[in-house]
Amino acid sequence: MVYDMTPIQWLKHVIFHPLEGYEDMRWKKQGSMSIAIVIVFLLLVAQVVNQRMGGFAFNMAAYSDVFNIVPIITQSVIIYIAWVVSNWSFCTLLDGEGNMRRVAIYSAYALVPYIVCMVISTIMTYALTLDESIWSSAIYYVGIGWTAIMIVTGMKACHQYSYTKTFVCIALTVVGMILILCMFVLLLSLFQQVYVFFYTIYTEIMYRVRS
Repeated sequence: MVYDMTPIQWLKHVIFHPLEGYEDMRWKKQGSMSIAIVIVFLLLVAQVVNQRMGGFAFNMAAYSDVFNIVPIITQSVIIYIAWVVSNWSFCTLLDGEGNMRRVAIYSAYALVPYIVCMVISTIMTYALTLDESIWSSAIYYVGIGWTAIMIVTGMKACHQYSYTKTFVCIALTVVGMILILCMFVLLLSLFQQVYVFFYTIYTEIMYRVRS
């Protein structure tokens, strides 16, 4: 095995050989944060494509005039950030060897199969009928399965855990993500109430001044 590879070659190596790829990448201290950021951006783009550009028969709602990108950002970028923060937090308590940068990179690399299969599945909706939707769904779920395998092997290599401890870590990470997202929603609600409060005061003052 030749380890003198470019960042893109490392990404390809990890995707097609996740078990040894992540271990090799950790041993050689490889992995690009820039590529990880691009992958997360592509995840956002793929989510938009999936929800707004699918075949009419498969996604009639995509052709409505109303489009809100906030839920899509939450389903992609916010959940990714919550995963990274939660995983790093719990693994620090469980003596994991990975740092936040490594968790972010390994997790982003694992998203590539999901992104690719989601886009392929969306493109297939233009050529398939509803009776043949099983094929596009199959591609989509292959991407999810492939990404899940990469997440497990990536976190195992990142923190140098056994498989049992890796699954425990992932379960705790999911719990932590739920708590983080709940706190995020509460903070948004709080900021909205503060904004409404000050805006109401401002409106009342301006009304008094003009009177």
